[in-house]
Amino acid sequence: MKRVLGTIAALIATLAVAALAHAEEPQTRAGYVAAVEPICQRNTEASKRILAGASERIKKRKLEPAGKQFIRASGAFGDGVRQIVAVPRPPADEAKLQKWFKFLRIVKQRLFKLGQALKSGERLKATHEKIQLGRSANAANNVSFAFKFRYCRLTRSRFS
Repeated sequence: MKRVLGTIAALIATLAVAALAHAEEPQTRAGYVAAVEPICQRNTEASKRILAGASERIKKRKLEPAGKQFIRASGAFGDGVRQIVAVPRPPADEAKLQKWFKFLRIVKQRLFKLGQALKSGERLKATHEKIQLGRSANAANNVSFAFKFRYCRLTRSRFS
């Protein structure tokens, strides 16, 4: 009986050590992309849903409701960024990903400022913010190009 218990204890200890060793393995780029893409996909779908009809409202000069949509989209985008930042990163790509996170946060701020400008009826300021939003999105894409993201790539259509 003692021998069986000893064997079971040794087996449990071996499994625990193996699990810890596996958990401490550094994240790979492919593993990181696989973990982050579903977050980006959910965020892209949420943005499309939130911003549905916003460009039509802007064309019809219904700026306040469109502004509210962009402010809501900014919040949803920020939630997605927080989820992405929480994913373990490959040590070799840490600096590149920190730079990407910085640009993603700027995109979130630009979305919010665009929403505020629309909400207050400032078309010229809204146009300026939309241009800045596009530039920030391009900068984020340039940094993350090496990861070959599909859903994490920020396209113009995502914010219109």
